Amino acid sequence: MENSHEIKTTIYLALMMLASTLLSLCFFLHQSLRLDEAQSLWQTSRSAVGIITLVSQDVHVPLYHELLHAWRLFFGSSVPAARLLSMLFYLLGIPALYALGRLAYDRQIGLYAALLFSISPFMNWYGNEVRMYSLFTLLVICNQYCFVRLFKRMGDTHQGATWVGYMATALVGIFVHYFFFLNLLAQAAFYFLHADLFPARALRRFIIAAALVTAAFLPWVWFVHLQGQAQNQTPLLSIPTTINLFNTFAQFLFGFQSDAVNTFFLSLWPLTIIFAFLALRRGRLHSPVTEYLLLSAFLSVLIAFAISFITPVFVSRYLIFTVPALYLLLGNLFDSYAPQVGRFARSFVVLVMLVTLGVEIVSAATPVKEDYRDAATFIAQNATAQDVVALSAPFTIYPIEYYYRGQAPITTIPLWNRYAYGPIPPFSAEKLPAQVDSITADHQNVWLLLSYDQGYEQQVKAYFDTHYQRLLAITFSHDLTLYVYKIRYDTVRSQASAAVFAACMLPPKSDA
Repeated sequence: MENSHEIKTTIYLALMMLASTLLSLCFFLHQSLRLDEAQSLWQTSRSAVGIITLVSQDVHVPLYHELLHAWRLFFGSSVPAARLLSMLFYLLGIPALYALGRLAYDRQIGLYAALLFSISPFMNWYGNEVRMYSLFTLLVICNQYCFVRLFKRMGDTHQGATWVGYMATALVGIFVHYFFFLNLLAQAAFYFLHADLFPARALRRFIIAAALVTAAFLPWVWFVHLQGQAQNQTPLLSIPTTINLFNTFAQFLFGFQSDAVNTFFLSLWPLTIIFAFLALRRGRLHSPVTEYLLLSAFLSVLIAFAISFITPVFVSRYLIFTVPALYLLLGNLFDSYAPQVGRFARSFVVLVMLVTLGVEIVSAATPVKEDYRDAATFIAQNATAQDVVALSAPFTIYPIEYYYRGQAPITTIPLWNRYAYGPIPPFSAEKLPAQVDSITADHQNVWLLLSYDQGYEQQVKAYFDTHYQRLLAITFSHDLTLYVYKIRYDTVRSQASAAVFAACMLPPKSDA
């Protein structure tokens, strides 16, 4: 009977991995390159030493970039090839999460969590992005498996191997993402709450692990300090609100949806809390492993939320490592209900996640879609050597340059020399007229591509609208809009260009 269960489990997991692979191959791998991915490709096009220097000037740690660099040497530099590395880590996370769930609870909950993981709109999105997030999640799952095994299997004869696995995943994890330390912090909190659950001399071994992690990481901290650039590369993030907090958990379950759909999910949170409270009253959720997963899923999020009132760091993708614990908690929550209610709840969540996954894939309004490929191709096909392309925010030059093969020169607003030492120059409304004059001098038309609003996008657009004739406006994806403005009228070509645009250009998708 046990062998039969193992065979069925293997088949189920294989089907989950196959389904995720097909989703990747059919939908995700061939999407347009996004901004963060373009930066990954740009950074990993350097030597191994050069990568370390570049990443030290960014807001990340270098291990994933070094792995991607080696991967591209063997499998090519195309976007789909680079995304395959992330997909590989994501697929490995499916059986890894099952193993964690089986250890923490039982086979059924482990399979259910793995199923949610495989159909998750959020995980599928970042499991196919040229970034470190799927590797980050996989390492947290493996690290949590070792940690749970330490107090769930105290008499295990393989405790030594478990400690080695725990320390190894911790040492690797801290060089994949800074937020791995939040995972370790949740474990420290749980240990001091339940030290009696751990084997003898566990505290000494945890101290050794902490010392090894600190000793390994301090040289990196010192190197980043010497570079002196990380503070200049911090993304522009706003202080989060409680709506951001709830939206983060909604994204973990239902991915990236329109504002209307997000508002609907937000309205369901009171009902969700009531069901969770009823389950707590039944006493089925009071177990050490559940307390640990609660700390892992929620303490890390709350700490990031609190820190963001000092230095904004609250981004849902940075907290992706809490998703596996959340899915396990959901499986355990539904297992506490009456059998028929539990089956309905499990099926309902799966159904809604599948629907929202489909919406995320097909909807042009998906907020995280960035169609730089079509934008760059359109500009290359229609702009002439007498035009100029202006990009704002400046760092969006990375994905545009990846696709752009046109004649018109590219510049940025604010003006930015990427090869000069120092941060991107701040926007200045006073300097904008002079910068625009220098950009547009001797050109017929300016192709203004606006995306990633850094707080001054509307000022840039308003200046062009009030000083030049707009010929065209096209929205390629959410918050990615191209405007074409007439600059000069003193040549025969420029006098005819408005008519050419009207006759030959595609009509705008929207006029923001």
